[in-house]
Amino acid sequence: MHLRHLHLPGLTTYTRTARIQSHLVSLHLAHKRSPAFPNTNFSQSSPPAPTLLTFQTLPTYTTGRRDLNALSPEQIAHLRFDGQAQHHEALRGGQTTYHGPGQLTAYLICDLRTHNLTSRDYVRFLESSIITTLAYYAITSRRDEVNPGVWTTDGRKIASLGVHLRRHVSSHGIGLNVGNEVLPWFERIVMCGLPGKKATSLESQGIKGKSVHDVAEVFADKAAGGLTGVEGVVRVGEEEVMDGHVGKR
Repeated sequence: MHLRHLHLPGLTTYTRTARIQSHLVSLHLAHKRSPAFPNTNFSQSSPPAPTLLTFQTLPTYTTGRRDLNALSPEQIAHLRFDGQAQHHEALRGGQTTYHGPGQLTAYLICDLRTHNLTSRDYVRFLESSIITTLAYYAITSRRDEVNPGVWTTDGRKIASLGVHLRRHVSSHGIGLNVGNEVLPWFERIVMCGLPGKKATSLESQGIKGKSVHDVAEVFADKAAGGLTGVEGVVRVGEEEVMDGHVGKR
C-alpha cells in the first residue's frame, strides 16, 4: 500500500480543497457500505488508498466545532477583514484558526482501522509527523499534552491540528507555518483560545528559502513512514484523485 500525495500548486480556494476532501471521504464511506461499490475500481480486497492533500489557500479563517454558531456577525466581519480574507465553518475539532499563503495545510483522508490507529493514536501520529518534518530542517519542537498542535522550544506554536472522524475515516488535518507572511494573520485571533500565545514559522526559526511544496514533500514522506502498512509515497494529480479510482495499494 502507498500513500497517495496530491499537492495543489500555487494558491487555491478553501472551497476547492473542501470539495476534493469530501469526494475522497465519500469514496471511503461508500466502500464501507458496499465493498462491491458500482462504477469504480472497488473490490472487497481493495478499499481506497490513503490520500494526503496538501496546499496553501488564499487568506482564510476557519471555525472548528468549538466555535460553531458561536461567533457574532461583528466577529465574522472582523475575520473577513474588509474582504481581505474568507471565513468558513468546518467540522474539524478546535476553534478558529487561519490558513493562507506561507502555510502548508495538509489533509489526510484514510481509514484509521486500516492502519491500526485509535483516534488518540491518530492525533499523536499527526503531531509526530510534524515533529519529524521539523527535525529534518534541524528545528526542535514538541507536542503539548493539553493543547493539540506542535510548539517550538521558545513556546511559540508552529503547527495547528484539527481533525474530523466519521466511521473511522479521517478528514481535515494540520496547518504548518512555513513563511513569515502567515504570521500577522494570527494576530487577529486568540490562537487556540490561549491569550498571549504567539505563532512562529520555519522562516522565523532560521529556515529560509523553502517553499510550501518543499515542506509538503518532506511531510508526506514522514507521514508515510509512520503509517502501518504503507510502503511509501506516490504522487498523483487532481484528475486521478477525482475520477473515483482507489489508487495504488
